Amino acid sequence: MDTVYSAASITTEKPMARELKVPVHKGGRLRKRRLKIWGTDYLHYRYLWPNIESMIRKALQTVPNDAITVLDVGCGHKPYRELFGGVSYVGLDYGTLDSSPDVVGDATRLPVRSGAVDVVFSTQVIEHVRNPEQMVMECARVLRPGGSLIITGPLYWPLHEEPYDFHRFTKYAFANYLMEAGFETWNIVEDGGDWAQICLSISLHLNQRWLAPVRAVVNSLGLFLDWAFPSRLSPANYTVLARR
Repeated sequence: MDTVYSAASITTEKPMARELKVPVHKGGRLRKRRLKIWGTDYLHYRYLWPNIESMIRKALQTVPNDAITVLDVGCGHKPYRELFGGVSYVGLDYGTLDSSPDVVGDATRLPVRSGAVDVVFSTQVIEHVRNPEQMVMECARVLRPGGSLIITGPLYWPLHEEPYDFHRFTKYAFANYLMEAGFETWNIVEDGGDWAQICLSISLHLNQRWLAPVRAVVNSLGLFLDWAFPSRLSPANYTVLARR
């Protein structure tokens, strides 16, 4: 199905009206979802992607109208666009360097009308926002009653996209942001357990190409240990689904 865009129908200013100048990300942003057991970030996406898919399905099922509008905040190259199917989808980002947004804007001052969106989606963006509380409040503002927010963010990840790497989050931080923003219900899920996080850290440091077989062993070990000795005190990441 062809992508449907409706940026003009929800924004308060013309698309691409302004652009923030920031450095291009080292290594480039995610374009396609490809999971490889030897990848340095395998244990990150191995848990994150199924949780995102599950949350999107749940969010779309609870939207109280048929004409669904989705706002992807920090969309990058829209690697998750296909998961939303035939909805009206608008991607927003801070600029067009290494990104393909429909609208350029600030996550803490969204150029979107209040109550114009059914689902706000934002993955691995909130740690780069100076005021994450304000970002969550803005997401709540643009949602219609009964709308959903899907947001993900790290508890553990090395410094990246410096110097725009400001925060790490516990599940209690996410819960507090949601409560303060007026969300009624929410579900916070760990993206993997403690062992996956430990082995992920190791794999990220084994980044030479010739170490791919070693990474495959480390990643497999992380999966096994997560299964054999489950613990969720120190996950690498969280995925959140909240309802307005």
